Amino acid sequence: MRKILIVEDQALARTYLCACVEKCADCQVAGTLFRADAALQRCNEGPIDLILMDICTESDSDGLAAAESIKKIYPQIKIVMVTSMLEGRFLDRARKIGADSFWYKDSPSGDLVGVIEGTLSGKHFWPDGVPSVRLGNTLSCELSDREIETLRLLCEGKTNAEIAVKLHVGESSVRTYINRMLEKTGYTNRNRLMIAAVGKRMVVPGCWIEEQEENQ
Repeated sequence: MRKILIVEDQALARTYLCACVEKCADCQVAGTLFRADAALQRCNEGPIDLILMDICTESDSDGLAAAESIKKIYPQIKIVMVTSMLEGRFLDRARKIGADSFWYKDSPSGDLVGVIEGTLSGKHFWPDGVPSVRLGNTLSCELSDREIETLRLLCEGKTNAEIAVKLHVGESSVRTYINRMLEKTGYTNRNRLMIAAVGKRMVVPGCWIEEQEENQ
C-alpha cells in the first residue's frame, strides 16, 4: 500500500484531497498536516511515497520551500504541488525545485486521481500554463509579461519609482504599463485593478517568493 501525505490547511480542501486519495489504486492517506514546514519531519518519521503539497498553508508556511527541502533529502518521494492561486510564479518555481507534478484545485477530482496514480508511476503532469481569469473587460492572458509584473509589484505596495528600479526601466514606462492595463480592463484607477487581481487570485502579494528567487 502506497502512503500519501496531505499538506493542506483548509478543512474542506483537505477532505476533498483525502477522498481523491481513497479512489486511487493501492493508496492510503498516511497523515494530514496543516503546515508545510512540518512535512519534512513527518518524512523523517516513516516512509512516504507521495505528498500532495499545498503551496500556501497555515501561518504563511511555504509549500514550495518545504517541497524543495524534502526533495534534497528524499528525492524518491513524489511531490504534487496543489494550489487554487493563479499566480504564475508558483508554477515556474515548482518546476525549478523539482516537483513532480502540479495541480490546480479547480480541476475535476477525477483528474487528480489520475495525476496521483501517474506521478507514482513516474509520470509528470504540468498544466500548459496558468488558467486565465477575467479582469474587467479583458482576460489576464491578454496582459503582457511586463504589465503583469508591474501589476504584481503594485499589489506589493511598490511606488512607480520602485517598480522602475525593479524592472530596470524609466518611470514613464511604468506609467505606460499601468495606463495600458487600465485601458484593457476598463478599471477607472489602479486601486480597482489591484483589488480585482488579488481577489481573483491572479496575484499573491508578498515578498517570500521574491526573496527565495533572489537567493537561488
